[in-house]
Amino acid sequence: MNIMVVDDEPLEREVLLDIVSKSSLEFDRCFEAENGRAALDQMRNEQADIVIMDLKMPVMDGIHAAAEMKDQYPQVKIIILTAYNDFDYAVKTVKIGVEDFLLKPVSPKEILASLSKITEQMGLHAVSMVYKEDASDAIQSVTEYIRMNLDEKLSLKQLADHVFLHPQYLSRLFKQETGKTVTEYITQKRIEKSRELLIQSHSSITEISQQCGFTDINYFSRVFSKLEGVPPKKYRTYHESLRKEKRNRFPYDKIM
Repeated sequence: MNIMVVDDEPLEREVLLDIVSKSSLEFDRCFEAENGRAALDQMRNEQADIVIMDLKMPVMDGIHAAAEMKDQYPQVKIIILTAYNDFDYAVKTVKIGVEDFLLKPVSPKEILASLSKITEQMGLHAVSMVYKEDASDAIQSVTEYIRMNLDEKLSLKQLADHVFLHPQYLSRLFKQETGKTVTEYITQKRIEKSRELLIQSHSSITEISQQCGFTDINYFSRVFSKLEGVPPKKYRTYHESLRKEKRNRFPYDKIM
Protein backbone atom coordinates (compact mmCIF):
# COMPACT_ATOMS: atom_id res chain seq x y z
CA MET A 1 0.00 0.00 0.00
CA ASN A 2 1.33 3.44 -0.98
CA ILE A 3 0.41 6.72 0.72
CA MET A 4 0.91 10.19 -0.78
CA VAL A 5 0.90 13.46 1.16
CA VAL A 6 -0.02 16.57 -0.86
CA ASP A 7 0.45 20.05 0.62
CA ASP A 8 2.09 23.25 -0.61
CA GLU A 9 3.69 23.84 2.82
CA PRO A 10 6.92 21.81 3.22
CA LEU A 11 6.58 21.78 7.02
CA GLU A 12 3.01 20.43 6.80
CA ARG A 13 4.19 17.66 4.49
CA GLU A 14 7.06 16.81 6.82
CA VAL A 15 4.74 16.56 9.85
CA LEU A 16 2.24 14.34 7.99
CA LEU A 17 4.97 12.09 6.64
CA ASP A 18 6.37 11.75 10.16
CA ILE A 19 2.94 10.82 11.58
CA VAL A 20 2.46 8.13 8.96
CA SER A 21 6.00 6.71 9.13
CA LYS A 22 5.90 6.40 12.94
CA SER A 23 2.48 4.74 12.96
CA SER A 24 1.74 1.02 13.09
CA LEU A 25 0.11 1.15 9.65
CA GLU A 26 1.46 -1.35 7.14
CA PHE A 27 2.46 0.44 3.94
CA ASP A 28 5.13 0.11 1.26
CA ARG A 29 5.94 3.73 0.48
CA CYS A 30 4.95 7.19 1.63
CA PHE A 31 5.80 10.00 -0.81
CA GLU A 32 4.86 13.65 -1.30
CA ALA A 33 3.76 16.31 -3.77
CA GLU A 34 3.57 20.11 -3.45
CA ASN A 35 0.23 20.69 -5.20
CA GLY A 36 -2.60 18.97 -7.01
CA ARG A 37 -0.94 19.02 -10.42
CA ALA A 38 2.29 17.56 -9.04
CA ALA A 39 0.23 14.88 -7.27
CA LEU A 40 -1.44 13.85 -10.53
CA ASP A 41 1.95 13.72 -12.26
CA GLN A 42 3.24 11.59 -9.40
CA MET A 43 0.26 9.23 -9.72
CA ARG A 44 1.18 8.51 -13.34
CA ASN A 45 4.63 7.31 -12.25
CA GLU A 46 3.71 5.59 -9.00
CA GLN A 47 0.11 5.20 -7.94
CA ALA A 48 -0.91 5.88 -4.37
CA ASP A 49 -3.63 3.87 -2.68
CA ILE A 50 -4.39 6.63 -0.16
CA VAL A 51 -3.87 10.39 -0.69
CA ILE A 52 -3.82 12.89 2.19
CA MET A 53 -4.31 16.26 0.50
CA ASP A 54 -4.67 19.90 1.51
CA LEU A 55 -7.63 21.77 0.09
CA LYS A 56 -6.08 25.17 -0.68
CA MET A 57 -2.96 24.97 -2.88
CA PRO A 58 -1.51 26.94 -5.81
CA VAL A 59 -1.42 25.59 -9.40
CA MET A 60 -4.21 23.09 -8.64
CA ASP A 61 -6.23 22.88 -5.43
CA GLY A 62 -7.35 19.77 -3.60
CA ILE A 63 -10.92 19.79 -4.93
CA HIS A 64 -9.89 19.75 -8.60
CA ALA A 65 -7.05 17.30 -7.97
CA ALA A 66 -9.37 14.95 -6.05
CA ALA A 67 -11.96 15.09 -8.83
CA GLU A 68 -9.34 14.18 -11.47
CA MET A 69 -7.87 11.43 -9.31
CA LYS A 70 -11.26 9.84 -8.74
CA ASP A 71 -11.95 10.03 -12.46
CA GLN A 72 -8.62 8.52 -13.52
CA TYR A 73 -8.04 6.19 -10.54
CA PRO A 74 -11.47 5.29 -9.07
CA GLN A 75 -9.92 2.94 -6.50
CA VAL A 76 -7.82 5.68 -4.82
CA LYS A 77 -8.89 6.76 -1.32
CA ILE A 78 -8.63 10.48 -0.50
CA ILE A 79 -8.52 12.40 2.78
CA ILE A 80 -8.96 16.17 2.40
CA LEU A 81 -7.44 18.53 4.99
CA THR A 82 -8.58 22.15 5.26
CA ALA A 83 -8.46 25.12 7.58
CA TYR A 84 -11.77 26.33 6.13
CA ASN A 85 -14.88 25.10 7.92
CA ASP A 86 -17.00 25.68 4.82
CA PHE A 87 -20.09 23.58 4.24
CA ASP A 88 -19.91 24.08 0.46
CA TYR A 89 -16.43 22.55 0.37
CA ALA A 90 -17.63 19.57 2.40
CA VAL A 91 -20.54 19.04 -0.01
CA LYS A 92 -18.19 19.18 -3.01
CA THR A 93 -15.88 16.54 -1.51
CA VAL A 94 -18.84 14.25 -0.83
CA LYS A 95 -19.99 14.59 -4.45
CA ILE A 96 -16.48 13.77 -5.67
CA GLY A 97 -16.39 10.67 -3.48
CA VAL A 98 -13.67 11.72 -1.05
CA GLU A 99 -13.41 9.31 1.90
CA ASP A 100 -12.81 11.89 4.68
CA PHE A 101 -12.78 15.65 5.29
CA LEU A 102 -10.72 16.84 8.28
CA LEU A 103 -10.40 20.36 9.69
CA LYS A 104 -6.99 21.82 10.51
CA PRO A 105 -5.27 21.82 12.87
CA VAL A 106 -5.47 18.03 12.68
CA SER A 107 -4.05 15.92 15.47
CA PRO A 108 -2.00 12.76 14.78
CA LYS A 109 -4.81 10.80 16.41
CA GLU A 110 -7.38 12.11 13.91
CA ILE A 111 -5.10 11.38 10.94
CA LEU A 112 -4.39 7.84 12.10
CA ALA A 113 -8.04 7.18 12.92
CA SER A 114 -9.03 8.22 9.40
CA LEU A 115 -6.25 6.13 7.84
CA SER A 116 -7.18 3.11 9.96
CA LYS A 117 -10.83 3.37 8.95
CA ILE A 118 -9.92 3.53 5.27
CA THR A 119 -7.40 0.65 5.41
CA GLU A 120 -10.01 -1.47 7.22
CA GLN A 121 -12.54 -0.75 4.47
CA MET A 122 -9.93 -1.63 1.84
CA GLY A 123 -9.25 -4.90 3.65
CA LEU A 124 -12.94 -5.78 3.76
CA HIS A 125 -13.24 -4.98 0.07
CA ALA A 126 -10.26 -7.25 -0.69
CA VAL A 127 -11.82 -10.05 1.35
CA SER A 128 -15.11 -9.53 -0.51
CA MET A 129 -13.34 -9.79 -3.88
CA VAL A 130 -11.59 -13.00 -2.81
CA TYR A 131 -14.96 -14.38 -1.65
CA LYS A 132 -16.54 -13.56 -5.01
CA GLU A 133 -13.67 -15.21 -6.89
CA ASP A 134 -13.83 -18.29 -4.66
CA ALA A 135 -17.61 -18.48 -5.05
CA SER A 136 -17.32 -18.19 -8.83
CA ASP A 137 -14.65 -20.92 -8.90
CA ALA A 138 -16.82 -23.20 -6.75
CA ILE A 139 -19.86 -22.80 -8.99
CA GLN A 140 -17.75 -23.33 -12.11
CA SER A 141 -16.42 -26.56 -10.59
CA VAL A 142 -19.97 -27.70 -9.76
CA THR A 143 -21.31 -26.96 -13.26
CA GLU A 144 -18.38 -28.80 -14.83
CA TYR A 145 -19.00 -31.78 -12.52
CA ILE A 146 -22.67 -31.78 -13.53
CA ARG A 147 -21.75 -31.66 -17.23
CA MET A 148 -19.38 -34.62 -16.89
CA ASN A 149 -21.84 -36.73 -14.86
CA LEU A 150 -25.23 -36.12 -16.44
CA ASP A 151 -25.81 -39.87 -16.77
CA GLU A 152 -25.39 -40.32 -13.00
CA LYS A 153 -27.84 -39.67 -10.18
CA LEU A 154 -26.83 -36.21 -8.94
CA SER A 155 -27.73 -34.94 -5.48
CA LEU A 156 -27.18 -31.59 -3.79
CA LYS A 157 -25.10 -33.30 -1.08
CA GLN A 158 -22.93 -34.99 -3.68
CA LEU A 159 -22.24 -31.66 -5.40
CA ALA A 160 -21.63 -29.88 -2.09
CA ASP A 161 -19.13 -32.57 -1.05
CA HIS A 162 -17.34 -32.09 -4.37
CA VAL A 163 -16.54 -28.45 -3.49
CA PHE A 164 -16.39 -28.91 0.31
CA LEU A 165 -19.41 -26.69 1.02
CA HIS A 166 -22.53 -27.17 3.12
CA PRO A 167 -25.47 -28.24 0.88
CA GLN A 168 -27.74 -25.36 1.97
CA TYR A 169 -24.96 -22.83 1.42
CA LEU A 170 -24.19 -24.26 -2.03
CA SER A 171 -27.90 -24.14 -2.89
CA ARG A 172 -28.12 -20.40 -2.08
CA LEU A 173 -24.80 -19.64 -3.77
CA PHE A 174 -25.73 -21.56 -6.92
CA LYS A 175 -29.02 -19.70 -7.26
CA GLN A 176 -27.24 -16.39 -6.67
CA GLU A 177 -24.54 -17.07 -9.28
CA THR A 178 -26.59 -18.79 -12.01
CA GLY A 179 -30.14 -17.56 -11.44
CA LYS A 180 -31.33 -21.18 -11.32
CA THR A 181 -31.73 -23.79 -8.61
CA VAL A 182 -29.39 -26.79 -8.76
CA THR A 183 -32.28 -29.02 -9.86
CA GLU A 184 -33.36 -26.60 -12.60
CA TYR A 185 -29.80 -26.38 -13.91
CA ILE A 186 -29.30 -30.17 -13.94
CA THR A 187 -32.61 -30.66 -15.74
CA GLN A 188 -31.73 -28.01 -18.31
CA LYS A 189 -28.37 -29.62 -19.06
CA ARG A 190 -29.91 -33.10 -19.28
CA ILE A 191 -32.48 -31.91 -21.79
CA GLU A 192 -29.78 -30.09 -23.80
CA LYS A 193 -27.77 -33.31 -23.98
CA SER A 194 -30.85 -35.33 -24.92
CA ARG A 195 -31.57 -32.92 -27.80
CA GLU A 196 -28.09 -33.50 -29.18
CA LEU A 197 -28.40 -37.28 -28.89
CA LEU A 198 -31.84 -37.34 -30.48
CA ILE A 199 -30.45 -35.51 -33.51
CA GLN A 200 -26.95 -36.99 -33.77
CA SER A 201 -27.25 -40.58 -32.52
CA HIS A 202 -29.19 -43.72 -33.46
CA SER A 203 -29.78 -44.69 -29.83
CA SER A 204 -33.32 -45.43 -28.78
CA ILE A 205 -35.23 -42.85 -26.78
CA THR A 206 -35.07 -45.16 -23.75
CA GLU A 207 -31.27 -45.36 -24.08
CA ILE A 208 -30.99 -41.60 -24.50
CA SER A 209 -33.09 -40.95 -21.41
CA GLN A 210 -30.74 -43.21 -19.41
CA GLN A 211 -27.63 -41.58 -20.87
CA CYS A 212 -29.01 -38.23 -19.68
CA GLY A 213 -29.70 -39.40 -16.13
CA PHE A 214 -33.42 -40.13 -16.38
CA THR A 215 -34.38 -43.48 -14.85
CA ASP A 216 -38.02 -43.25 -15.96
CA ILE A 217 -38.68 -42.76 -19.68
CA ASN A 218 -42.20 -41.45 -19.03
CA TYR A 219 -40.83 -38.77 -16.71
CA PHE A 220 -38.17 -37.93 -19.32
CA SER A 221 -40.86 -37.51 -21.98
CA ARG A 222 -42.95 -35.24 -19.73
CA VAL A 223 -40.00 -33.01 -18.85
CA PHE A 224 -38.80 -32.89 -22.48
CA SER A 225 -42.27 -31.99 -23.72
CA LYS A 226 -42.65 -29.27 -21.11
CA LEU A 227 -39.34 -27.60 -22.01
CA GLU A 228 -39.27 -28.21 -25.78
CA GLY A 229 -42.99 -28.11 -26.60
CA VAL A 230 -42.97 -31.56 -28.26
CA PRO A 231 -42.23 -35.09 -27.03
CA PRO A 232 -38.79 -36.64 -27.81
CA LYS A 233 -40.08 -38.85 -30.63
CA LYS A 234 -41.65 -35.93 -32.52
CA TYR A 235 -38.51 -33.83 -31.93
CA ARG A 236 -36.36 -36.56 -33.49
CA THR A 237 -38.77 -37.12 -36.39
CA TYR A 238 -38.90 -33.40 -37.16
CA HIS A 239 -35.09 -33.11 -37.32
CA GLU A 240 -34.80 -36.26 -39.41
CA SER A 241 -37.22 -34.75 -41.91
CA LEU A 242 -35.14 -31.56 -41.98
CA ARG A 243 -32.02 -33.58 -42.81
CA LYS A 244 -33.81 -35.47 -45.59
CA GLU A 245 -35.15 -32.23 -47.00
CA LYS A 246 -31.66 -30.76 -46.98
CA ARG A 247 -30.21 -33.82 -48.75
CA ASN A 248 -32.95 -33.69 -51.39
CA ARG A 249 -32.40 -29.98 -51.88
CA PHE A 250 -28.65 -30.37 -52.29
CA PRO A 251 -28.14 -33.81 -53.89
CA TYR A 252 -24.64 -32.95 -55.09
CA ASP A 253 -23.44 -32.88 -51.47
CA LYS A 254 -23.46 -36.69 -51.59
CA ILE A 255 -21.14 -36.74 -54.58
CA MET A 256 -18.82 -34.09 -53.20
